[in-house]
Amino acid sequence: MRPWTRYWLTSAVAVPAALALIGIAVQGNDIERKITAESNSALAGSGDVVVSGRDVTLVGVPFERIPDAKKAVQALPGVRSVAARDPALGPLTISVDDKQVVITGTTQQDAWRKQFLHVIGEYAHGRALVDHTSTSPGTDFAMTTTAAAALVSVLTLEPGSNVTVSVTDGRVVLDGVLPDAAHKANTNALLTRLFGQGVVVDKTRSS
Repeated sequence: MRPWTRYWLTSAVAVPAALALIGIAVQGNDIERKITAESNSALAGSGDVVVSGRDVTLVGVPFERIPDAKKAVQALPGVRSVAARDPALGPLTISVDDKQVVITGTTQQDAWRKQFLHVIGEYAHGRALVDHTSTSPGTDFAMTTTAAAALVSVLTLEPGSNVTVSVTDGRVVLDGVLPDAAHKANTNALLTRLFGQGVVVDKTRSS
């Protein structure tokens, strides 16, 4: 075969193949851009996404919103799979007495932190809310807003509680004084319902 003939045959095969690859790459980029835009819209500012082809990874989504966020993104057309980078759940402490509720912990975004405190304050039955929280990248409170509000509501419903609830590495420690045996039982039952059996360590006593 003459050299020019071999060159022509090679070009005839290689050029269309190269054009096809370019087309696939462009189409893939278009799909990724579309999925990225629609995913960000579905998250409504509560996090970011990393898109690879049709696979989506959620980044910076609050721990308590991850299940709903995954469902919302998974329902979008063209999405094949959705995963999430879970934030590190740092230690969280809630201390309650007859005058105040003290919250200590870290979360990733200041907006999350303010919302968490705002909701808890609404369930503190008039006690002052003392804020010792801070922001730290890649972290979130080790208790959902709903769970923390329910706990504070129970602990502040009547006077006589002087307790601290600490959540660290999935272990919940309740320590201090509760007004009576009924409050002690109710608080334990709530924490067990929220975190599961075998997680709560009760060191409280009744006054």
